[in-house]
Amino acid sequence: MMNENEKYIEMCFELASNAKGFTSPNPLVGCVIVKNGKIIGSGYHNKYGEAHAEREAINNANESVEGATLYCNLEPCSHLNKQTPPCVPLIIKSGIKKVVISNRDPNPFVNGKGISELKRNGIEVVENILSEKGLDFNKFYFKSISQKLPYITLKIALSKDGYINKLENVRTKITGEQADVFVHQLRSEYDAILVGANTINVDNPQLNVRYVKGRNPKRIILDGNLSSDINSIVFNDEQKFNTMVFCSDKLSNEKIEKYLNKEIQLCKVEPNSNNQLEILSVLEILMNKKITSLLVEGGANIFDQFIKENLFDEIIIIRSKENFGYGIKPENLDIISQLKKYSSLNLGGDELELYKKY
Repeated sequence: MMNENEKYIEMCFELASNAKGFTSPNPLVGCVIVKNGKIIGSGYHNKYGEAHAEREAINNANESVEGATLYCNLEPCSHLNKQTPPCVPLIIKSGIKKVVISNRDPNPFVNGKGISELKRNGIEVVENILSEKGLDFNKFYFKSISQKLPYITLKIALSKDGYINKLENVRTKITGEQADVFVHQLRSEYDAILVGANTINVDNPQLNVRYVKGRNPKRIILDGNLSSDINSIVFNDEQKFNTMVFCSDKLSNEKIEKYLNKEIQLCKVEPNSNNQLEILSVLEILMNKKITSLLVEGGANIFDQFIKENLFDEIIIIRSKENFGYGIKPENLDIISQLKKYSSLNLGGDELELYKKY
């Protein structure tokens, strides 16, 4: 059974969840203000560039917050070099007597400074309430700040007997409707989706969010030789400005020109010794563009490259209830035996398995 601190921090997580997919590169933050055992104000960070959760909760309070306790799943900020004003001065000025948080903000501009400032002004601070959940809840933010790389999830659909496709260069539908809805919800929470040129040519995917409400992620295509069909949906629909293609820096200007005419974003990357694009270079470019989370949707060669280079944080496998009996298998998927299985879920007969490194 949860104690009082845990109950209100859990409410902060629930509030913050309303903004999944919209706050990046900022974290997801919710806030609840309690006075005399009653919630008098609440709020969450709605969108990057808009007011922070603490300011929202204070502004939404239905009575004076003086003497109240403020609950927030992340340490309030105190620095000035950002789009929105810091929250710590507002908390101090408002007369709040106690602040309860889940995690310290790892951003070096914050990282304990907000807590110290609150304490210097006589405000009691309680830390580490549901802290493990807090780390997982804001996993995109914590990874991007601490490692300067996006959080990477590999999402792989397999037949029951482990095949990713029946035939090369032929699209095979593997999972059902419930799994599709789950994947589109997942897409709405990530900054970007990544696929290879073969997926574009075989599946001609839209790479957007359709079955749920949410933001369309950026569409990243790894295409070293620029072999993607220029007539594909991702180069011609109303979201084409959201398409980013990574190609080899060894290609001729003539070959590049026809893609530039499509009003997409084109990034040149040096290939490695195997003539594949250097994944780490791609990730560094994405981070510079404030992409803090990446959902890798395939196909087999892309998965194998990310796994081989150990550039992933978790793997989601959705297994069909049907056996193929033959086909193509990802080469390096036995890596899951070295990972921790976090959860499983039935999706209308398809089975979802979540594996993490830690």
